[in-house]
Amino acid sequence: MTRTSRPLYGRFARYYDLIYHALVNYEGDVDYLEDVFRRYKVKPRTILDLGCGTGNHSVPLARRGYRVSGIDRSASMIAQAKKKASRLRNPPRFVRADMRTFRFGQRFDAALCLFGAFGYLLTQRDVLQALHRIRSHLEPGGLFVFEFWQGSAARPAPFQTWLDLTREGMEIVRLDESRYDPKTGRLPVEFRFFVRRGRRFLDRFTEVHTIQTYSIREIRALLGRGKFELLGSFAATNVKQGFGPVTRKTFRVMVVARAR
Repeated sequence: MTRTSRPLYGRFARYYDLIYHALVNYEGDVDYLEDVFRRYKVKPRTILDLGCGTGNHSVPLARRGYRVSGIDRSASMIAQAKKKASRLRNPPRFVRADMRTFRFGQRFDAALCLFGAFGYLLTQRDVLQALHRIRSHLEPGGLFVFEFWQGSAARPAPFQTWLDLTREGMEIVRLDESRYDPKTGRLPVEFRFFVRRGRRFLDRFTEVHTIQTYSIREIRALLGRGKFELLGSFAATNVKQGFGPVTRKTFRVMVVARAR
């Protein structure tokens, strides 16, 4: 696999929404979050979105009346999020920051870390640093809702997929190759992008993203060390979220935890 370009989600950010709005039901995700809030009998007014990307969850949450702040390490993703939210009456606050070290001058009723963002915390130390920062920014008893990728459901290496779609007059081809390492639980994914309009190539680049996978047992232990209580874990999908049970074949796991 080729070496990763820096920073992650640099040039990728230009095409992120064009790709994922065809694959992920973001409004459905927000519906699900509100189901989670009802299930655990909380009524958050303020929400912290960690690894917010281009704001695909922050923006619809803001439209529904929540006061949202989002952070992401990628300057390119934050720039896209700010552009997207610029016309909202109650726009989210977007800040470039690392979830291990960020500092806001406020506490939130709930925190989120959705899709693959939690997996960029590659070591236990990273996770515990992030949990400490998150807990210090939550109101007492605040909820932390996040996803992780489960190692037992990862495809054996090498696993190759691809997509080819046309958006805004551009053809975007993305070739993906993942090489899961069962010894470390690491899942490096190489993305090769080719973008063209007609016969003219507009862009071509490669990014390698490494994700740490976990088991529910590992997550429970880490949450306990970070002074969170695991309230529930559920199977997650791109299309429709729910409260179904997690099996060893469940790749995306949604977790609800409460600050102690």
